[in-house]
Amino acid sequence: MTGAQGNEPIVELLEELRTIVADAKGVPLSASVLVPRDQTLALIERCLAASPREVAEAREVLLERTQVLERTRAEADQLLAEAHRQMEEMVTESEIVRAAHAGASRIRSQANEQASQLKRQTEDYIDRRLANFEIILSDLLDQTRRGRQRLAESSEPRPVAPEHPDDFFQSQQGAPTPPRRDGGDAADA
Repeated sequence: MTGAQGNEPIVELLEELRTIVADAKGVPLSASVLVPRDQTLALIERCLAASPREVAEAREVLLERTQVLERTRAEADQLLAEAHRQMEEMVTESEIVRAAHAGASRIRSQANEQASQLKRQTEDYIDRRLANFEIILSDLLDQTRRGRQRLAESSEPRPVAPEHPDDFFQSQQGAPTPPRRDGGDAADA
């Protein structure tokens, strides 16, 4: 076990749960395994405790994205304001005015391009983080479903096999039970 409870990555916890199930002792004559209930439930609780941390990390990423976008917009607004100020200072002659328009347009284009690029990079980063988080949650959900199913299957009663093969066939056919080969009467069993 690594880290304090609640600080463990969900992936590590799921790998530990997978190891418990993979190493579990098999039930004879079935595909089921005996999983230590207390250990398995404790591991599931640790997964659930780690989930809010993963959700909090996703929220932090979204908040960070919003802050980056706001800073980018503010920087773009400052660049545009500066461009307008510079343009107003150059209004004295037509050549200066044309140069100011061209400069303002260039600055505006650069600011918009920088803002767009930063926005794309931020959204790509957030998308990757959210996709990773989605995979982790999907794996956790699948593991939990399989664990619950195995737990439910292990608590279901199993049919008892007859002691002697002839007993089974006679009970299936509804005919009287013939004496056993070992000398005993099948009805005595």
